[in-house]
Amino acid sequence: MAKITNYEDWLNGVKPEGDEDIYDLYNSVSNFEGSGRYYTSKEVKNDGYDYFVKADGFEDELHLDSDETKFAFLNHVKTTYAGASEDDIDKWHELKEKLGRTD
Repeated sequence: MAKITNYEDWLNGVKPEGDEDIYDLYNSVSNFEGSGRYYTSKEVKNDGYDYFVKADGFEDELHLDSDETKFAFLNHVKTTYAGASEDDIDKWHELKEKLGRTD
């Protein structure tokens, strides 16, 4: 298993599909827990934290080496996959559920 540091490359391999999958990925990284097919762990280091994201069905692990990188990744997921502006992914998901359009 390789550790990938470029989150765009990792996302191209994982290929998140559907609203629920995207929301699960966002929640997994935000809360460093398991959500859907994603699992995120956090490790303490001298100058902050490392985050490791795994996806079922994809061998390589994403390594986010700082809080700044984690927040950049979350912002990328929100704007690229959800079309949601900053801090709006929960509202985006809630609207999709109300409309019956979560995949």
